Amino acid sequence: MACRREVSVLVALCLVGLGAHAFVVSSGRVAAGAGPSAASQSPALASLPSLEAAASGAEEASCWSFASRFLAGAAVGAFLLAASASPARADVDDVLVPVDGKGKTVMLTKEGLNRGKRLFNNACATCHVGGGTRTNQNVGLGIEELKGSTPPRDNIESLVDYQNNPTTYDGLKDISEVHPSIRGADIWPKMQSMKQSDLYDISAYMLYMTATIPEKWGGGKQYY
Repeated sequence: MACRREVSVLVALCLVGLGAHAFVVSSGRVAAGAGPSAASQSPALASLPSLEAAASGAEEASCWSFASRFLAGAAVGAFLLAASASPARADVDDVLVPVDGKGKTVMLTKEGLNRGKRLFNNACATCHVGGGTRTNQNVGLGIEELKGSTPPRDNIESLVDYQNNPTTYDGLKDISEVHPSIRGADIWPKMQSMKQSDLYDISAYMLYMTATIPEKWGGGKQYY
């Protein structure tokens, strides 16, 4: 507001100066040949052109300053508008991850989610990058595949159980010797240092991914 008032005052001062200058020029033309003009006789009037120039320069500088700030604000506004228009990934606190098959859910912390992601990448991503399954393209870690297994593996407890004692998709055969697990830890060195809390975080991370990017998670290398 102060800048605008300053610009308004300077514009008014310019207009007064221009009016006075026009009057002096007109008077000088009328009195031409009859002696010295009023402008040459009055030091105050003679100084009006310089005052006008000074006011004009101040007005121009102030307008440029105002314009630059306006454009900077417009650029920031455009950036924020573009950012808000892009698809936003849900915050961690907005996602309820199922804990069991009875309806219990939990909200993940950012630290827990990052820990689960790190553990997953270290122990599981070799075969399950992006939630796919390298050894069986028909069965990934998408939510529909997890729900369709026997028993369903669409909650934290059932996924923890699978990492302890893995079975075939129909639940009929133990596969701990061909799939990393706590039961087969003597065959799978990375599983020897795994705690139950680690399995929990890995499971929570996988279910978080099925909830936040269901269109990509489970697609494997198609998206990753």
